[in-house]
Amino acid sequence: MGTLRQRNPHLLIVPMIVLLAFQPLPYLRAQQAASITGVTADIPVSTSAPPNQQEMAEILRVLGEMRQELKDSRQEVEDLKKEVTELKEEVAATTNGSSGAEALKTAVDQLQDDQQVVQSQVKTLEQTKVGTESKYPLSLTGMILFNSFAVNGAVDNPVLPLIALPRNALYVHHSLGASLEQTQLGLNATGPRLWGARTSADVTMDFFNPTDYTVIPPPNTMNLRLRTAAVNLDWEDTQIAAGLQTPLVTPLSPTSFATVGEPALAWSGNLWTWLPQATIERRLAAEGSRHAVLAFGILDPTAGDATGTQAYGILRQSIQPGYEGRVAYEWGDRLRPYEIGANGYYTRQLYSGSRPSETQALDFWAGTADWRIPLGGMAELSGEFYRGRGIGDLGGGAFKNIVMENGAQYASGLNATGGWAQLKWHFARSLEANAFFGEDSAEASQVRDQGAVANPSPYLYLVKNQSTAANIIFRPKTYLVFSGEYRYLRSWYIYGPASSAQTVDLTMGYLF
Repeated sequence: MGTLRQRNPHLLIVPMIVLLAFQPLPYLRAQQAASITGVTADIPVSTSAPPNQQEMAEILRVLGEMRQELKDSRQEVEDLKKEVTELKEEVAATTNGSSGAEALKTAVDQLQDDQQVVQSQVKTLEQTKVGTESKYPLSLTGMILFNSFAVNGAVDNPVLPLIALPRNALYVHHSLGASLEQTQLGLNATGPRLWGARTSADVTMDFFNPTDYTVIPPPNTMNLRLRTAAVNLDWEDTQIAAGLQTPLVTPLSPTSFATVGEPALAWSGNLWTWLPQATIERRLAAEGSRHAVLAFGILDPTAGDATGTQAYGILRQSIQPGYEGRVAYEWGDRLRPYEIGANGYYTRQLYSGSRPSETQALDFWAGTADWRIPLGGMAELSGEFYRGRGIGDLGGGAFKNIVMENGAQYASGLNATGGWAQLKWHFARSLEANAFFGEDSAEASQVRDQGAVANPSPYLYLVKNQSTAANIIFRPKTYLVFSGEYRYLRSWYIYGPASSAQTVDLTMGYLF
C-alpha cells in the first residue's frame, strides 16, 4: 500500500501536464512567470513567437515520458490488486484449515470415546459370556413365541390341532386361548478342524407336550422337550452328520409360525418325525450353478406307531435299522433355485405276539419325491409326495405302521399315500403370504373296528386326514415376527362322515 501512496503525485501531475499542453503559449508564459518550475522550466520558449520545431519535440518527449510513467503506475496498481486478491485467498484457506483441524480434533475425540465404550462392553462380555470346557465358540439361539388361538370344532389339541374329532359329548367343541409352549431354545457350537473338515454341533428344545396327542382331553402341562440335535463334519462338498433329525426322504416343509411344535401339515401329508440317524451327503458340481446331491443314511425307526400294542397286543422288536437315500438336482439362481429330488426308505421290523409262533418280520418302505419351482420373481411352488407301507414312524399312514386285517392271523404293514403343496408369495422383503394343502390317506380297507379295545384312541380308527391353510407373515425387523394363520381340518374315520374343524391363530415371535 505504501507504493500506491508514493505514486499518487504522478496521478495529479498528469492531468496538469495534459491541461497545459492544450493552453496557448501566452498562458504558458504567464504560468512560468508565476514561478512554476520543475519540468516546464527546462523547456525553452519564446515570449512572442509560437514554439519552434525543437520546442514541440521537447514537449512531445515530456508527454511521452509522462504517458509511460502513467502506464507503469496502472500496471503496478493491477499488480497490487492481484496481490491483495491472493492475500485474501490465503486468509480464507487458513480459516478453512482451522475449521478442518477443528473437525478432525472432534472426530478424534469421538473415536476415543467410542473406544472406551467398546472396551467397557468387552469387559462386560468377558464377565457374562457362555463358557465351555472346549473353549470354542458357543452361541445361544431360539425363539420366544406367543400363540393365541380360536378353534371352532372339536380337535385333539387346541394349541396345535392335528385332527378334527367327531362333535359329540366326549370332546370340547370350541376353544379360545393362548400359549407359549412352542417357544424354542437352541445352542450352536463350532469346534476345531478334523481331517480338513469344519466341526460343529447344534441342539434345539421347546416346551411343547407331545403326549397331548394321546390323551383326550389334552393335559394343561408344559415340559422341556428335546427337538433336534446334530454333530456335523463339513468339507467343501461333503457333509457327515449324526443326531436327531428329519429323515433325508422329506427335506422340505411348509412355512408357518403357528405350527412350530410340530411342522405345518404334520400327519396331513408332511413326513417330518425327528429320528436318530447318521447321514453322509455329497454335492457334485455341474456346469455353472447346476449341481447334483447324493445322500445316504441309516436311522432308528421307532417313533410314530403308538397304536399297535393297544389295538392288537403286538410288540415290536427292531431287527435292523432303517435305510434312506436321496438323489436331487438343482439349477438356476443360487438363492431361489429349481430343485427336484427322489428318495427311498426301507426297514424290516420284527413283531411278536403272546406266543413265539406268532413272531413275524414285516417290510416297511416308502418312495418320495420333492420339488421347488420359482415362479417369476415373487412366487414359488414347493411340495412333496409319498407312497409307502408302514410309514407311521415317518409321520404318515394315519399314525399307524401295522393293522390286523379282517380274517388275518398276523399283522401287516399299512399302505398309505399322501403329500402336500405350497404356494409362496414374496410381496416385499419383510412381507410374505403362504397357502398350502396336504393329505395323508391310509388304505381304508385294511383298517377294521377294534370294538373290544377299552378307551380307544381316535387315531386308531383314523383312515384319512386333510388340512388346508393360509397365512401372512410380517417381519418388520430381522428378529421380530407377526403372523396370522387360518386352518381348516377334515378327518375321516372307519365309521361316520368326515369330521371338520377350523382354527385361527395370531402369533408374535422374537428370534434371537
